[in-house]
Amino acid sequence: MKLRTIVKIAITSSVVLLCSGFALYSFFRLSAAEGQKDFDLYELVPSTTSAVFVTDDVLEFVAEVDDLTCSKNQQYIYVSKLFSYLKQSLYALSEDTPHGLSRQMNQMLISFHEPDNERNQVLYCRLGNGDKELVNRFVRKYISSLYPPKTFVYKGEEIIIYPMADGDFLACYLTSDFMALSFQKKLIENVIDAYKSGKSLADDPTFTGVRAPKKSAATATIYARMKGMMGWTEFDMKMKDDFIYFSGITHDADTCFAFIKQLRQQQSVKGFPGEALPSTAFYFSRQGITDWASLLSYGNAQEQNGAVRTSEVQNRDKEFSRYLMENAGQDLVACLFQREDTLQDAAAVLSLSVADVTEAERMLRT
Repeated sequence: MKLRTIVKIAITSSVVLLCSGFALYSFFRLSAAEGQKDFDLYELVPSTTSAVFVTDDVLEFVAEVDDLTCSKNQQYIYVSKLFSYLKQSLYALSEDTPHGLSRQMNQMLISFHEPDNERNQVLYCRLGNGDKELVNRFVRKYISSLYPPKTFVYKGEEIIIYPMADGDFLACYLTSDFMALSFQKKLIENVIDAYKSGKSLADDPTFTGVRAPKKSAATATIYARMKGMMGWTEFDMKMKDDFIYFSGITHDADTCFAFIKQLRQQQSVKGFPGEALPSTAFYFSRQGITDWASLLSYGNAQEQNGAVRTSEVQNRDKEFSRYLMENAGQDLVACLFQREDTLQDAAAVLSLSVADVTEAERMLRT
């Protein structure tokens, strides 16, 4: 056999073996990646949370928020300070990665806790390969360096407190699989408790039944519950131009004992003046008042604790109180409704029953 032929066979065999080896390596690496399940963020969320916001594409969600008319007019929707921090840093974070955020890191979740305020929230996101190093680089580059971060150990887990440029502090629980952020160190401790004890939303049967696969894609989903009134309700969120759309469904079974279910079984009140109420009415009440003197004295005491009243105003209030005690009956009807010209302030109407209409009118004229 000629030397040239032997060389060709050797080169061809080497190329085939190299390609086969690379193909097998890629196959096993892909199989290992597919076999590694993504971390379930709900394993971190304490079961006591009252609401959860989740999106599987945070970049798309932020882009839709920026595309709203109010955002273009610099009238931003402000619900979560944590999300505002994230929104400010998201583009800088994505620019530090040549191929954008990983699929895992693109999922974001925010849990809301009682009492409801901007500090009682926790932001979570999953992390893929190399994302933890990306977060650390971002922290070193953008987080305030005026004060060094402090590290606390809680049940074997590290909680890092970062000082922010606006004087606030951010508690961070960071692993290779996930990241949790909050303004409250106590909430991060609750996250660690839920994760280690297995008492999270992922283990709550009333919530796991809500997390069914979606039939249609939504920008984001909000899960909320009102303890004592109704169970978990799911709202799909979509945004376009001037509008934010929410389509919701409650997952309570018909046999579930909840306040909202009991309301559905009630019969309508006879004599309810539905025809006389404005179509924009959102509150209506009818109350019985048997002791006008006590009610009015309480109102006067509250006013005295406020602004200083002139003697003329005080005399007018005394005359009006005397008029009510002598002529008003025991029924007080209140109605709140939106006016046609503005949505800023609601309109209110009060109706009092009168014992003797003729005498009441005579006293008003005098």
